[in-house]
Amino acid sequence: MKPPMTGGCLCGAVRYEILAEPIARINCHCRTCQKAAGAPYLALIFVPAAALKIHGNYKEFTTTAASGNKVYRAFCPQCGTPLFGKNSTFTSVRPVTVTTLDDPSEFIPEKDMWVVDAQPWDYMNPELPKCSGNFWQELKPNEALNSEIL
Repeated sequence: MKPPMTGGCLCGAVRYEILAEPIARINCHCRTCQKAAGAPYLALIFVPAAALKIHGNYKEFTTTAASGNKVYRAFCPQCGTPLFGKNSTFTSVRPVTVTTLDDPSEFIPEKDMWVVDAQPWDYMNPELPKCSGNFWQELKPNEALNSEIL
């Protein structure tokens, strides 16, 4: 997935541009992602926060993740499309909903996370590594992301 990447909501009121390559490509199976997406998991790319340029007004809904972190889920106030988020602990990265990209076809997930919350009828690719919780948990907030992954 090469930058720049563009995307937006269903009605076009919110658009975004990503100016850097994704740090990670994840299928998240946590219950809050399931509910936010209305699907068994949410396909996400994690990008450097400074590389996400947003155009248009969006709203945020705050949830407390299973990790205990606050997650701010951004969506279009007109059509309701879930777009991107931010985590209260890992502020240097932003998750972006893959299916809102103008061209999501290049997405290849690297791993599944929060598989402990996966629905029993949800088929997961057996070749992908699995994380029972958040794969960022072993990293130091912001510090490790800036030096080791970027």
